Amino acid sequence: MGSAENQHILQCAVVGAGIAGLGAAIALRRAGHDVEVFEKSTLKREIGAAITLTPNGNLVLDRWGFDAKRARQTMKEQYRILDHQTLEVIEQDSFDSVGEEYGHPFDAYHRVDMHEEIRRLAERAGAFLRLGSQAVDVNCENGGIKFDDGSVVTKDLVVIADGIKSRFVDAVSGEHVPTQKTGKSVYRTLIPFDRIMKDPLIAPIFDQQKSGFCSFINRDSHMFFVTYPCRNDEVCNLAIFHDTKPHQANNEHWNSPATVEDALELLDGCHPAWPALVRHADSMNCYVVGRRDVIPRMTNGKVVLIGDAAHPMQPTHAQGGSMSLEDAAAFEVLFSSWSKEDSVEKRLALFNQLRLPRNVVTQLCSNAMFYMIASGDVDEGDAFMAALRQYWDGPLLPLSSKSWSKPIRDFFYGYDAFAEAEKALKYKDEPNGLPDGVIKHFGVSKGP
Repeated sequence: MGSAENQHILQCAVVGAGIAGLGAAIALRRAGHDVEVFEKSTLKREIGAAITLTPNGNLVLDRWGFDAKRARQTMKEQYRILDHQTLEVIEQDSFDSVGEEYGHPFDAYHRVDMHEEIRRLAERAGAFLRLGSQAVDVNCENGGIKFDDGSVVTKDLVVIADGIKSRFVDAVSGEHVPTQKTGKSVYRTLIPFDRIMKDPLIAPIFDQQKSGFCSFINRDSHMFFVTYPCRNDEVCNLAIFHDTKPHQANNEHWNSPATVEDALELLDGCHPAWPALVRHADSMNCYVVGRRDVIPRMTNGKVVLIGDAAHPMQPTHAQGGSMSLEDAAAFEVLFSSWSKEDSVEKRLALFNQLRLPRNVVTQLCSNAMFYMIASGDVDEGDAFMAALRQYWDGPLLPLSSKSWSKPIRDFFYGYDAFAEAEKALKYKDEPNGLPDGVIKHFGVSKGP
């Protein structure tokens, strides 16, 4: 919490009560401000699959007092890539040293469990949740928010955290940046591990193995199949990334229904253990993977975009959740010890300088490498590199870097959102904000 006796308290609104929105609420309450969170749903039927958090995201949760045990944490201890036909181990690496190297764990949660714990922290901190409140318009100049019932509230600071389909992106970014379909979809399901381990065809894949990622790639069919445990290692999260099927191309929801048979059709020619695993699923959902181009700015006036509303990215490096938490963490530092002379607009401009380069580079790398995993080619090519170099002139990841490998870990995991925000805050009164080279956006990388 801000501790200055003469601190001025801002009236803040957060639109969206997902991980990014609730994280922003926690951070702004810790900075000493009043926060209302407006969420269109009632949060009575939360759904979702598993979510992976890397050390840079867990650094934020650890500082906030997140109870990992209550959220049924599962540690990530290794990754394995197997041959899709023979089950031979093609690549394997241990994560045993990750916690020591980067200071915080590498883990996974059932998304519902993690969300419940973050919501508990937000409400305990004093944030007010206004459920069933659908925001439909925002005034960036005066901080006004209009709702679908015609009501309007005006705040000193408005945080937009309502996801990839946010209707406010154009107003804040200043450009029309529509969500596009990628041609890829993902089948998702959750399967109890005790059920899997009773099947003699599947059990040898996981028996006597450390917890972590187990996957295969079939480049002939452009498919990426990945499993990892969550919920105290009791549940297997299964995701099958594939070329979108015509009858599912118009799916709009995270949990659009599919069938086990839909998933099985992708596994012709694979080792029998993989379809056997899929058959243990009670249900199957299909999500048509979307993408957006990067935005030129995250802020406009009194309004700021964070999380997937600002920088939706493919799950290649599991940075979506961690970047959202980093965005939120920056608020705690940049808006602490607030005085009446401080300007929300100027402070958000500083936030933009701090966060945009890291978010954009991560988004571009995640998107490019997502397509490379299944196909072996990078679709973006020269356009990708040109876009990336607008925001980052430092060392880059080789595009051939494998997910979860040491170069990936060094590039992303060592970032301290609080420490970098403290550096930025020193320049809050400078006319041009942050000088070049002050912020360490990425860690050690041996890229070009």
